[in-house]
Amino acid sequence: MKLAGVGLRKRFGALAALDGVSLAVEAGEVLGVAGPNGAGKSTLFDVLSGHVTADEGRIELDGRDITGLSAHRRARLGLARTFQSPIVPTELGAGEVLTAARRAWASSASLRTTTESCRLVHLEVAAATPAGQLDTLARRKLLLGCLLMRRPSVLLLDEPCSGLLADEVDEMEAIIRHVRDETGLAIVVVEHRLELLTAISDRILVLDQGAVIIDGAASEVFADPAVQAAYFASPTSASPGAVPS
Repeated sequence: MKLAGVGLRKRFGALAALDGVSLAVEAGEVLGVAGPNGAGKSTLFDVLSGHVTADEGRIELDGRDITGLSAHRRARLGLARTFQSPIVPTELGAGEVLTAARRAWASSASLRTTTESCRLVHLEVAAATPAGQLDTLARRKLLLGCLLMRRPSVLLLDEPCSGLLADEVDEMEAIIRHVRDETGLAIVVVEHRLELLTAISDRILVLDQGAVIIDGAASEVFADPAVQAAYFASPTSASPGAVPS
């Protein structure tokens, strides 16, 4: 077991953002996390990565209890996370960003580490190109490449296709598959594009109002009546491939 959360609870005042959520993802597996807006997806990632402390529950990484550890310590142990907005150091060149990430993580890491990470994420930009001039997809590749230089065991991807065009979504899908196949990472993906989530996930966990309503095969979960009710009860809902409003 690479990453597991058991009975995770988090309240913000009267709001139960997480209400007894449990999940697990193995090496080489892609777990999709879905749910309507406000279901608790971002809070789940914040709790798993250590940016928010759970009120109750336990988190294990590679069999070790990391519940009380900081985000920095969790990262050092192999937990990597991306965020919804691909924020980069705008004045640095892409090569400088990669170099800074490599040296910050391990001063002895070789240049080969950077080259391999760029290959994994299909990043092909001139090293001198200011990071602030990269388009959204290239920024996402750059940040993902920086994370992969750490050689993590678990990767949390928070809406990796946000802001991407249709052909770019296809490329990101290919990148996620490539990273999984080449590294054997356990990957957890939060994504509003349900057609993408279905395509890349081995299993999908669906949240609603902070609780898990189903955790099952990607090909089956969106046919579940509870999921249909959570997502598609409104007259304007279209199909499981539609993005909920």
